[in-house]
Amino acid sequence: MHSSPTSDIDALTTTALALRDVARSTGQRRAILLEGGRDWAQHTARAIADALGTASGPDCWISDRIDGALPPGKAVTLLGGECGLLVYDAWSGLDADAIGAATGTLRGGGILLMLAPLLTDWPRLSDPTARRIAVYPFRAADVGGRFVRRFARILAASPAVLRIAQSGPESRVPVLPAIAPPGEEAPAPRGPGPGVAATPDQQMAIDAICHTARGRARRPLVLTSNRGRGKSSALGLAAARLIAEDGLEILVTAPRRGAVGALFEHATQAPAAADTASAPRFLPPDRLQRERPRADLLLVDEAAGIPAPLLEWLLTRYPRVCFATTVHGYEGTGRGFEVRFRAVLEHHTPGWRQVQLETPIRWAPDDPLEALTNRALMLDAEPVADIAVAHANVQTLGFAELDRDRLGTNDRLLQAVFGLLILGHYQTRPADLRHLLDGPNIRVFALLDQDRVVATALTAAEGGFDAVLSEQVFDGLRRPHGHLLPQTLSAHAGLFDATRLRIARIVRIAVHPALRRRRLGRQLIRGLHRQADRDGLDAIGASFGATPALLAFWLSCGLPAVHLGSRRNAASGGYAAVVLAGLNGPGRELAERARRRLAERLPVLLAGPLRRLDPDIAASLLASGPIPAAPFTPEELRELSSFAKGSRAPESALPILARLAPGAIAEALRAGALDAAQARAFIALVLQHRDWTASAELVGTTGRAQALSLLREAVRCICDASAPSGGPG
Repeated sequence: MHSSPTSDIDALTTTALALRDVARSTGQRRAILLEGGRDWAQHTARAIADALGTASGPDCWISDRIDGALPPGKAVTLLGGECGLLVYDAWSGLDADAIGAATGTLRGGGILLMLAPLLTDWPRLSDPTARRIAVYPFRAADVGGRFVRRFARILAASPAVLRIAQSGPESRVPVLPAIAPPGEEAPAPRGPGPGVAATPDQQMAIDAICHTARGRARRPLVLTSNRGRGKSSALGLAAARLIAEDGLEILVTAPRRGAVGALFEHATQAPAAADTASAPRFLPPDRLQRERPRADLLLVDEAAGIPAPLLEWLLTRYPRVCFATTVHGYEGTGRGFEVRFRAVLEHHTPGWRQVQLETPIRWAPDDPLEALTNRALMLDAEPVADIAVAHANVQTLGFAELDRDRLGTNDRLLQAVFGLLILGHYQTRPADLRHLLDGPNIRVFALLDQDRVVATALTAAEGGFDAVLSEQVFDGLRRPHGHLLPQTLSAHAGLFDATRLRIARIVRIAVHPALRRRRLGRQLIRGLHRQADRDGLDAIGASFGATPALLAFWLSCGLPAVHLGSRRNAASGGYAAVVLAGLNGPGRELAERARRRLAERLPVLLAGPLRRLDPDIAASLLASGPIPAAPFTPEELRELSSFAKGSRAPESALPILARLAPGAIAEALRAGALDAAQARAFIALVLQHRDWTASAELVGTTGRAQALSLLREAVRCICDASAPSGGPG
């Protein structure tokens, strides 16, 4: 680190220009760290920015106190853009997502200016971002400094960073020696011109996209790359070619319209685009599902940022699809997407292909700033190698809580944990790393094969409110930050005392892919049960986007569903389910009361806010419900029999059919008396009041007649299953 008491601003800007020349000569990127007071750092950054000018491209400022700057919370809107100078004011908070998104837009030859306190002081100072991590009753000062301390250590050791420290009693700008660019580094690769592939593997990707559009249906393409490899550009270039040469109708979707700016820029600037007035059409994923427009080819960019159920729907709805995602992403993690979505692809479209772009286009290979960002934000984290744990004895695994101070200083251990979370949850973001290290109510647990992490879980301590706050939450007057489970059960499930109890919420759980289907998830949750019980907590639970498979998993772990949200979850695309198990008398009483309340309310909700719920999820919830079947009168039994035999119209039988739920259908589902199609038909037509067209599509029939036949079969099976216990027969 260099410092000097002199105030020669010209010497400083000369140094910055020299560093910029190094970056340009190599096609790589460099960083200048301005360590000192905020006012000094901002003044110095402005002087450097003025000296560098805009010759390298537009500049971008991230700060909450600099005029014209973008607040850190909106940095994700930069995705898809480029800049030549990036100024990040860390005095506004060390926002991991903002840093990840913003640095990915800085192109080769560019400079990152980071404004920060002295690295030796930084971990001890209050960080504005900590406010978002400080759940009630904690304050920002209670949030740990492990993430900042680790980040500062990595900055200090990085060859990409030139450190400039404020010095002297008058806070003067230091004089630094000029930096001569090394002559051994190769120039950055440059594309042959606008609208043309810049690298051989980008051309390979374009050819693969065109082959997908022109080839056999149900052969989707998965295109993956790190940032800056020209993935979105390849989509745009391929779209222009397909529209010009084949006249195809192409749809584009992504988590945000701004994420596909590069795609549309290349689609319209490519030479092929000049021959046609057509262009790809963008629609958000939810509108695609709602409007169902036709397309010859669907391009899904940044697919890891789109909820998994919606991705699966797109895969089954459109015969020709290309999914593209960033491997080390900021709206979702492509590595986890690849692992988790692979099973969906294999199930629906076993002929799918994958292409990966390796060569960077936005900057030269071996870029030191990319290496710095990857390490600091754990973007390239991988779990322990498969071969090291594939033959682990699952009977001898150890359950342990991991010390977060150790995680903050041991990158090997941290990478093993965070790498598992990336694979297990493909919407894992850099901000999750900070929550893991610094969240004041977070604990980290693992199953260990000797010292190797083979499964991990994060838990959050929630609840324990006093009577006054509990009443305010129940009445909708207060929503203390955090405490998802108790507040959901109180404010939405109507369980007043839920916030009084202390609950361990399982925030994340992940198992090593080499050891999946060996019941490690259940083993880990048993350990969490025991730990929460030892800690004197009342209950343990989780919240997640409901699917039949996940509901079955949690039930097998002894945690039944006790609540289902009435709105789609923004992260998962599904309806948020809550599972809960009591650990003592009050906890068990709350869990059972919540379970009964869900069973009682579900038929009403299915006819209203849950009309779009997947019938398979409704069937899972009904099958696990505790409500017994109600007895039927002889007249009701005759009416059911008449409908089942085919002589009574469904419209006139609807009231008596509704009487079958929830008890009789639950018994039939538990007994295995209904197949999946019959259960879907009954739930869609009777409980959700869907029209015949939508119901026929759900159950896989061609029209009303076949759907009605399935419904009659379902009623007959329900009656037969209920007869021995005094129900309809």
